[in-house]
Amino acid sequence: MKRNLSAVITLIFLAAACYLIIRPLGIVLADDAPKKELPKEVTLAKDSQSDKYGEVAFNHETHSTKNYSVDGKALIACVECHHTDQPASALKPPLKTSERKVALTAEALKAPDAVGVKTCRSCHLQTGDDSKELPSIAEEGKPAPTKINNELAYHRNCNVCHDAAIKARPDLKGKIPGTNDCLKCHKPV
Repeated sequence: MKRNLSAVITLIFLAAACYLIIRPLGIVLADDAPKKELPKEVTLAKDSQSDKYGEVAFNHETHSTKNYSVDGKALIACVECHHTDQPASALKPPLKTSERKVALTAEALKAPDAVGVKTCRSCHLQTGDDSKELPSIAEEGKPAPTKINNELAYHRNCNVCHDAAIKARPDLKGKIPGTNDCLKCHKPV
């Protein structure tokens, strides 16, 4: 029994050590591999560090196939969330990183030679993960740049869009979550 426990602890230690070694080298693990198909649903905050808020079920299919633009008249372009998946010439401040020559679309993703879509965590790491530098933006009135970890990236992306939609279409108030409607998205812990 003691030998088995020792073996398990050794394996866990080796797995953690391998992870810490391969991440900084840029080696992509299966979960981090760029995706080439449109997921129907994505779970955000699977490993939330909050003791109050749990994961968020995000319906990717609905957001990408229905007229969910701020004015409700058009589809949301993929690059609204996947901002690195557009040409550098299309970037608007504060965005700085571009990794494609053409903007990502569902149609473009179907091409046999299409580059997959990275997860948010590919750049926006969780607080405490120092395996690479976090993207940061300079904000008016703040003395130092704001580092955009995954939690802040999700909240900025989702809240800015939802708040703008509620402002443009007041009938949405109470139907879609806004900035202060945490538990409409997060499952309680």
